[in-house]
Parts: sequence; structure tokens; C-alpha cells
Amino acid sequence: MEHSGTLLALANFAFVTSITPGPNNFMVMASGAAFGWWGTLRHMLGIALGFSLMMGAVVLGFGAVLERFPHVLVTLRVGGAIWLMWLAWQLAGAALKPASVPSTSEPEPEAARPLTLFEAAMFQWVNPKAWTMAVAASAAYSGVSADLVTRALVMIVTFAVAAMVCNSAWVLAGKALQRLMTGGDSARIVNLVMAALVVVSAVLIVMG
Repeated sequence: MEHSGTLLALANFAFVTSITPGPNNFMVMASGAAFGWWGTLRHMLGIALGFSLMMGAVVLGFGAVLERFPHVLVTLRVGGAIWLMWLAWQLAGAALKPASVPSTSEPEPEAARPLTLFEAAMFQWVNPKAWTMAVAASAAYSGVSADLVTRALVMIVTFAVAAMVCNSAWVLAGKALQRLMTGGDSARIVNLVMAALVVVSAVLIVMG
């Protein structure tokens, strides 16, 4: 196939950028530790959906808008960092609560559930790493197809598959920590570690 080399390079780029640490991976790892793979499935599907819509928008012309108005990306970066800090606080809420009432401790309403498909999809639009991936792929691998719509579809499918595979690996890594979350100090430590990872991700976003 004429563009098979470019397609292979695109698939490699999608896998490498999707598997490396970032806000999505830290968040699904934390969710995997707390809720397991099935509990995090909607979160992963939301990531794939949100990024697919973003990828399509960038390929079809929105990437040029970002290049012309770079302050938009700065605004997205700050918004994403604030949202992550709020999420870290929710994640650490149970661990920061005094352990004085062991029997009647009820889960925090916001921290006791994984992200929904809609929430995870919407987060992609304030995730600077996702924007960077989409803009870079759109510019570097435009040779995957001369037709704009076909190019968008190929990139959407490639990144959606990569997202599901790579996010699943991070969820399973988090699930491996699930045994520590049996209660007491172990659960507190794991929750705090996961919250710290999300905070680190927020700091990295602000630093660009």
C-alpha cells in the first residue's frame, strides 16, 4: 500500500505518546486501583471518544486556529491544571479524613465513583498533552492520505485503538495496587500516592 509506511509511523507515534505518563494515564491508574478495569471502562472509552473528536477537529482545520492564537493553548493548560488539582483533592479526600469512625465511614460522593464517559471526554479538551499530540500528528503524518476526511478517519481510529490499549495497561498497573486498598493505612497510602501523581501531572502541565 502506498501510504503504509506513513501509517506504520503514525501507529508508532500514537502508541508511544499514549503509553508515556500524562494526565490521562495517571487518572486511569488511580481509577484502576480504586475500581478495577471494568469500573474504569467508561473512563477509557471517554478518553478515546474525546480525543477522537479533538483529532478530527484538528485535522479538519482547528489546528490552524491554535497555531494562530497560541494563547488558547495556554488557557487550556491552566484550566486543565486547575481541574486536575480539584480531582487530586477529591481522590485524597478519604485519606485526609480523620480515621476516628471506622464503622460508619461512608465514601465521599464525588470520590466514590470513577469518571463517566462524558467527564473523561470533556477533560480531553482541557488536556494540553492531548492537544499537543493531536496537532503534532496532524502536521507530521498528513501524508497518510491525500483526502482530508480519510486522513481524519485514519488518525481517529489509530489513536482510539492506541488509547484503549495503552490506558488498559495503566489501569492494570493500578489494579495491581488494589490488594493494598483493603482498608486502614494501606488504603490511605495508596489514595495519597495516586493523588500525588495527579498533582505532579498538573504541575507538569503548568510548566509546559
